[in-house]
Amino acid sequence: MKKKKLKDYSDEELARMDYNTKERLILEDKIHKIVKYVLLAIIVIFLIITFFNSFKTIPTGFVGVKTRFGQVQDTMLNEGLNLKVPFIEKIVLMDCRTQKTEYTMEASSKDLQKISNFKIAINYNITNDTANKLYRSVGVDYKSIIVEPAIQEAMKATVANYTAEELITKRNEVSEFALNKLSPKLQENGITLTSLNILDLSFSEEFDTAVEQKQIVEQETQKAQYELEKAKVENQKKIENAQADAEVMAAQNAQITDNYLRLKEIENQKAMIEKWNGQLPTTMTGSDVSSIFNVN
Repeated sequence: MKKKKLKDYSDEELARMDYNTKERLILEDKIHKIVKYVLLAIIVIFLIITFFNSFKTIPTGFVGVKTRFGQVQDTMLNEGLNLKVPFIEKIVLMDCRTQKTEYTMEASSKDLQKISNFKIAINYNITNDTANKLYRSVGVDYKSIIVEPAIQEAMKATVANYTAEELITKRNEVSEFALNKLSPKLQENGITLTSLNILDLSFSEEFDTAVEQKQIVEQETQKAQYELEKAKVENQKKIENAQADAEVMAAQNAQITDNYLRLKEIENQKAMIEKWNGQLPTTMTGSDVSSIFNVN
């Protein structure tokens, strides 16, 4: 038989009912109402949570990897508001924006010079279409599992192809070589490498000292060569000046010789005139003045 509640009794029955029984029925009625309202509130809250759990907002630059009972699904959610099955499907956000990573390592050059501080910076991003495969393979910790080991392997292989001097003088070429080495390793895991830059390149203290001494020797050699060339130019100028002076002197000597001979000729003619006795020669054996005066 179903137990009667307070509302099931008539006013006459309640009037004839003893006080304790009546109070018990009133208390039971209050408890019943409280339980009813609590259950109703729980249902409403559950429905609200279920409603909001049916949607997932994907921020700009991200994709949503969908898992169902822990299993990664092939379909992914793009930017904006998306529907999902509440409490069954979970959405993991994967950042596809450009990310920057700086990495410092030690390596040895082709000529076995130790690089104590080799620091690089790379920019990369997750490929949107393969984000679910990357999450299935390594989860969200792809930086330490894939990116950093690939950087270390590629950079050591790059450094081993160049001497210490080439690493300094051909930095752009070294960066390009490293980029071509590293890019395929990341691409096969759904990560696109966009740039690679060498930030710092420090050798051992002994190597730095040797480089400094070499630069000093080269500077002194260049200075000596400059002084030698300068001396050669000055000597050449002196030679040219001496040659010019010699030509001037030769011309002057030639002029002096012609004038001297002319003067001697005039003096000879004057002497002949002074010795002439006033008589013309009976015979002429020459065509000059001396034949006229017949001066012996």
